[in-house]
Amino acid sequence: MNHGDIYVRGWGAVTTLGWSADESARRLIAGNVSPATAGVSSHLTSRDFKAFEVSPRGNPLEKSTAMLESALQEAFRRGSLSAEEIAESCLIVGTTGGLFIRNEYEFTEAVAGNPGKESPAISCRNRGPGEVADFIASQYGIRGLSLTLSMACVSSSHALVVAADLLTRKKSRRAIIVGFEPLLNMTLHGFASLLLFDYDQCRPFCATRAGMQIGEGAAVVVLETKNSFSSKYRFTGGYLYNDIKSMTSAGLDGVTVSNVVEQTLTSARISAADVAAIKAHGTGTRDNDLSEGRGLAKLFGEKLPPVVSLKGAVGHTLGAAGAVETAVWLSCCEEGLIPRSFGFTEIDPEIGFAPSQVNVAARDGAYLFTFFGFGGTCTSYLIIKE
Repeated sequence: MNHGDIYVRGWGAVTTLGWSADESARRLIAGNVSPATAGVSSHLTSRDFKAFEVSPRGNPLEKSTAMLESALQEAFRRGSLSAEEIAESCLIVGTTGGLFIRNEYEFTEAVAGNPGKESPAISCRNRGPGEVADFIASQYGIRGLSLTLSMACVSSSHALVVAADLLTRKKSRRAIIVGFEPLLNMTLHGFASLLLFDYDQCRPFCATRAGMQIGEGAAVVVLETKNSFSSKYRFTGGYLYNDIKSMTSAGLDGVTVSNVVEQTLTSARISAADVAAIKAHGTGTRDNDLSEGRGLAKLFGEKLPPVVSLKGAVGHTLGAAGAVETAVWLSCCEEGLIPRSFGFTEIDPEIGFAPSQVNVAARDGAYLFTFFGFGGTCTSYLIIKE
């Protein structure tokens, strides 16, 4: 859908690179990126999995709350939102881990505190809009629509497009989109059991790639229907699609990826030649990268713009990926540069191109964002820097 005049008013993020989107962007551009390491949070039951962990602040539950607060405050501060503007907004949360972090933390604490006894039951207690959405709405007095999308990798990218649709249909004037993903035993062990975890390094689009590495993060993007605040960033062309042919990828021939991106460009009335750079999903898994790479090559051909995956630097933040990668990308634009990809060493001949290996100028123009997740879920949208 062409979303007309919808602008990004504010954004904020917490990643393994720092406790703000700006700090994360500066470290990314400077190449001050550390590889994933064994998780240290007290609720993690195995140290076998390397992850991109946010620096500790209290126990896992306290740190998760601090991550949310930091991202929200940065976004509201950047957008100069008043308390009343926040209260009258709608709130859409995209998360997977956010629904379970309290359960996992309380469960591991109960087991550790009662050695030799039967483990307590563990279940998800979320109801209504969800625990995270309820917490944020209560904390800031948000009176508008409040809901949670939990769709694994595309949760918060879907939330961004759904929010833009609500604004276009005049269901709300302003939307606060939150992506939130703390580290979980469930996701670390889950992706390992599916043979989708790389125990060495995250290597998006690389011939030697072997799987993803999980990252944790929180991010907030605020969208609004008018531009009285002189935003340089316009959100448009959001497109959602579900490819029912596969439960794990968008089709290895790249056709679905190409079609999704083409629909995005068409709805935004943007040509492929107008795309300044692509923020690709680039998970580092064999099939997902092959599918996405072939699709992008099919559509853009020899005129493929710089392609960047952020996951070699911040990990795959799963449900938070849409909001996290959008917020960090916008802060990179504010620094005047689009960062290079990390973890790449060798072109995969089945993909046929290398992701960008140098920082490039963040010129005015259209930036394409793509996300392709489990269940054949696809999200694509454009942010135009004006």
